Amino acid sequence: MKIGITGGGSAGHVVPALAVAARLPAHGAQELVFFGRSGSIEHEYAEKAGIPFSAVPSAGLKRYRSWGNLLMPFTVLRGIGAAVVAMRRERPDALFSKGSYVSVPVGIAAWLCRVPIVVHESDHSLGLANKIVARMAARVCLSVAAPADTPRWISRKSTVTGLPLRHDLAAGNPERLRRKLGIPVGKPVLLIFCGSSGSQRVNAAVQSQLALLRGHFSILHVRGKGNLDPALQNVPGYWQVEYLHDEMADALWLADLVIGRAGATTLAELEALDKRAVLVPLPAAVSRGDQLDNADAFERRHPEQCMVVPDSESLKGGGELAEACLKLAAGLGRATQERPDPEAVYRAADRIAQETIAAARIRRARRT
Repeated sequence: MKIGITGGGSAGHVVPALAVAARLPAHGAQELVFFGRSGSIEHEYAEKAGIPFSAVPSAGLKRYRSWGNLLMPFTVLRGIGAAVVAMRRERPDALFSKGSYVSVPVGIAAWLCRVPIVVHESDHSLGLANKIVARMAARVCLSVAAPADTPRWISRKSTVTGLPLRHDLAAGNPERLRRKLGIPVGKPVLLIFCGSSGSQRVNAAVQSQLALLRGHFSILHVRGKGNLDPALQNVPGYWQVEYLHDEMADALWLADLVIGRAGATTLAELEALDKRAVLVPLPAAVSRGDQLDNADAFERRHPEQCMVVPDSESLKGGGELAEACLKLAAGLGRATQERPDPEAVYRAADRIAQETIAAARIRRARRT
């Protein structure tokens, strides 16, 4: 049995997709293939995971005025054609789609080729890409129960599975990363990461308050690709990296406090490890506003462990960000952290893998 996987554009889509991919063989998949953009984050991650990759062009709708939006439909049409060719070549028995614009041409091609689709949504409501692909899907997996105003056509085919966590989360080894980077024991560790591309605004805010923050924390700053600052390379108490792949689970375990975005995947990992966090959600001007909702809900659930700082003009200078860090660090201890139950880490990915395999088996039964 062969299962196709698609989704990308950001680690928030790719990491959960690979978490499901890691569990598919245990439920009957003999082969996997990842459909995505050439040279993209999904391409890089799939190769690191040892999953064969099939390139399909795609383009997303920019939520601001851009000439690129005029060309986007033509790229999507070209992507659908390429995806149909790839689908006929690879012949998967089912497609698991994690969402984002990357999944749209692949999902349409799967539907045209009569390949059953299983969609997963991380947030409280379906994103635009998932709304499109879900209409063609056999099953829609949700991280949380659908709101009351969810259309009946979604409710009829949906099931709550939870959000798949990175498969290596329970096996994180903080001391391994501490030794590799040379981070001394003593001060609490502040981890800063804002996705695979980083955030120039957050990076600048942290840099403005670096002297103050270094007085209270050992700082591990994941700045994003191409964002390293040579002037900060040997600053005591500060370690900068472009991105973390296999070591991300170690970094999450090592951190006492996190500054990050409010993507559903990030929040699920922080919650699983019971981490304190300063959240800087993406503003509605450059997103559909899901991170604002995510951050608000997370802060209400964990009022003593979370503070939200808007990504607005108030972020300049970093004063509000630093103040939030110091408030959350007050009384921060170095208590022994309990490891999450591996079964709990795998549970959502297992459920989604089961749904995908079930869809593939139904298709096979119909063809025989």
